[in-house]
Amino acid sequence: MRFTYTNIHFKKHEQENWLLITGEITNDSGKNFSSVVFRIVVFIGNVPVGTAMLKIKNFPVGKTKTFEARLGELSFQIVPQISRYDIYAESAY
Repeated sequence: MRFTYTNIHFKKHEQENWLLITGEITNDSGKNFSSVVFRIVVFIGNVPVGTAMLKIKNFPVGKTKTFEARLGELSFQIVPQISRYDIYAESAY
């Protein structure tokens, strides 16, 4: 499955110290999906330090959808240490 991830940002939750990740996902897979589950993994160096799951429903081919996911186990203060993140589709139907 092919998806494009753009405008990815880390931000602080309005009321708590949780880390949020926001952005856009485009369905470039050539298929329409009723539901797609994505996993987001955040790294410091090469060590995965946090994960989040994200579900997007009614995701037709060519459509771009915005998302926001909470990395509740991480605080906003670690953002400068984040070296990379991976986002990938884990399941779709």
